[in-house]
Amino acid sequence: MRKSKKRVPIPPVVRALLEKQRAAFRKQFSREPEPTDPIFFDPNCPYPKPVSQQQQDGVEQEILAAMANVGIDPAIMYAFRKTGRIVTAHNQQFLSKEELTEWQDAVEEYYSTIDARKIV
Repeated sequence: MRKSKKRVPIPPVVRALLEKQRAAFRKQFSREPEPTDPIFFDPNCPYPKPVSQQQQDGVEQEILAAMANVGIDPAIMYAFRKTGRIVTAHNQQFLSKEELTEWQDAVEEYYSTIDARKIV
């Protein structure tokens, strides 16, 4: 079964980031990226290779630190770590029912864990 493509509007700041990545790809590999090439690639590799898990973990930690600095609800941070998504009122319409349920379950899991700790 073939998945249907979704069209998701991209905010200007994200569009600028993606264009910056595309320009970096062209500079590093002297060609346009193919659909199967990674958007975020290892800059130390001579061929288009996705960033390592260690690099991804570093980015995730930076995002979590920024979330903590602005006072984001810890349940949202937990759900981000668990699902890899940040769901908002503006973007939830672009998620599948399963993706949205996964996010909501993660938020509820956080609160149920906190409530369980208070009982003990």
